[in-house]
Amino acid sequence: MAQAGEPGTSPPAESESPGPTRITEPARIRRNTACIRCRDAKVKCNASLTPNQPCLRCSKLELHCVVDKSHKRTSRRSKLEELAAEVQHIKDAVAPRPSLPLPPELPPVRQVQLLRPHLPPHTLGDSFLPAPSLFNRLRPYPSQSETPALTPARGSDAVSSVQMGRGAEPRALGSRVFSGEDIDYYFEKYFEHFHPYLPIVRSRDPDACYKRGHVLFWTIILTSCRRFARDDTVFQFLIDSLLPEIWSSVSQSPLRLPIINSLLILATWPFATIRFLSDPSMIFAGIAMNSSFLTGLHTGFGAHSEFRGPQYGVCDETDEEATFTWAGCAIISHRVSAYNGCPSASPLSNLTIDKILDGRSLSPVPRYFAIHLETARFANKVSRTMCASLEDTQGVSHHLVSHMEDEYTKVQRMFYPDNSDLDNFTLLSTLLEIQTYYFMPLPGYSEEILKRNVIKCYTTAEALIYQAMRLHREIAFLHYAPHFVFRTLLSAVCVVMSVHLSAYTKGFQADTIDSLIKEAIRGMRTCSVQEGDLHVRVTNMLEKYWDIRTHIPRTDVTDSGVSVFTHRLGASLTFGCLRRWRRDMEQARGASTPNLAQHGTESIQEGPRPGHNADLGLTDPFQRFDWNAFMDDFDWSFTSNYLAVQ
Repeated sequence: MAQAGEPGTSPPAESESPGPTRITEPARIRRNTACIRCRDAKVKCNASLTPNQPCLRCSKLELHCVVDKSHKRTSRRSKLEELAAEVQHIKDAVAPRPSLPLPPELPPVRQVQLLRPHLPPHTLGDSFLPAPSLFNRLRPYPSQSETPALTPARGSDAVSSVQMGRGAEPRALGSRVFSGEDIDYYFEKYFEHFHPYLPIVRSRDPDACYKRGHVLFWTIILTSCRRFARDDTVFQFLIDSLLPEIWSSVSQSPLRLPIINSLLILATWPFATIRFLSDPSMIFAGIAMNSSFLTGLHTGFGAHSEFRGPQYGVCDETDEEATFTWAGCAIISHRVSAYNGCPSASPLSNLTIDKILDGRSLSPVPRYFAIHLETARFANKVSRTMCASLEDTQGVSHHLVSHMEDEYTKVQRMFYPDNSDLDNFTLLSTLLEIQTYYFMPLPGYSEEILKRNVIKCYTTAEALIYQAMRLHREIAFLHYAPHFVFRTLLSAVCVVMSVHLSAYTKGFQADTIDSLIKEAIRGMRTCSVQEGDLHVRVTNMLEKYWDIRTHIPRTDVTDSGVSVFTHRLGASLTFGCLRRWRRDMEQARGASTPNLAQHGTESIQEGPRPGHNADLGLTDPFQRFDWNAFMDDFDWSFTSNYLAVQ
């Protein structure tokens, strides 16, 4: 009989083996639930043959093996989010951020009483504080972290005096003394309501701010007094007193960082006395940018070796201050250039800006600030391209504008889907800036293509107006928003009114357009901070012109005269509309008051005068107009004291 193990024989059955059998590979035990470690790693879990022993993978890697049916696998992204939340929790525990309590009443305590009735009824509630979530939401691409808190730049300087348990020291400007309590109040309101829109000031302690630069100190108080002045005379006093200080400071080159920050803030929230062209914001932004180049802030380093030395007189800036200030220069320089219709000198292709947007900067910026920077960089490219195109032709090809729209769509995709309403307003603003070039067609254009593009721009303008009003109902957006938001709304209104007064509105519902215009005018008037300021004058112009629109002949968009202002770039539409409306008003004035030269302008206000509506028994629509004041509002000439230098 053949022995076991000889060739041609089979091994005995397992039940017949007298001793333990040698197993070359462990048998796999099936079970319904894999261990936590294997489930997270998305690999098969081979349970041990011995009960209550780790699986083969955990045993080999010396891991703690646990079987839990209720466990859900966590992705790598979830782990990173948990880690980020844990780090932020530690930061908040060590240095908690300043809380933003809801105010008991409407914040703009110095809102002009004459303007309050113009506010829509639903905006008179008490929930007007900017919600932190609008500024702090995580950005969906790598360059964004949460909104950074104000980090200590110089020991305790970045901590407010109130947090340290002491009040600010009283300060005097000219003959006026500001108590420490008032100073703390104004600084608190500035950082609570205005700072999130331009977070370039990285220290919130009033005393430290005054020691570094008293001009920045008073600029912060002036900006806060736009809405929260405790005295009816303090706002105008600060305007009159600060202007000489500003022009004296910019004459002493090189400018230190506090002066640069002051110029950027004043370009973002200008003086209430400005007119269309007598607005020094573009001058301020240009000085700030050139000074940043001179002192090396554009490198993103506050102590760059190539820009240090006694001759510069600057040596105490941090990298964070340099990064935020340079980003502010880039954004504000483009925004003020855009609404003035001038080519921007801002180099938004700078390496420091690329690092901020790519997530390589050591000083991350808030999401809202990053979106402004990204959109301003694209709009700057559009402006330069259109400027080069308009140098050779008398218009812009709709193919070029359409191409820019397609490119901008790719930029917008980087921010979705985690956008807030505030983010969407910024994106819509830039889209409107691009689409306004459709109103400058090349000679020989197609009527059908022009109509399609103009209606597309109208749709964007309509969405922008509704978005602004929605934000105002939620966070009092128009009370604190930068001035370029007001100019964007003005551009949107010009688009809507131009399209409505053209031949392209067949099928449009008149009552819908009328309510849209009135809503936009109310919103723009809400931006006012002083009776008789630019916001009031502009809205008065729009409102009066809109009221008499039925007495003005309807023209085609191409007859609006917009193409005459092609060298105003994207602002050509706004300037062209205002100039055309003034011409229409002058013609209507001549038709309504044929004997004006003999009777004078005062006769217009004396009572009803016969006009072209007399035969119908209708009241003359122009009888109550103060024509001299009305035409002055349409005038863009410089004032006698343009720079307001005493």
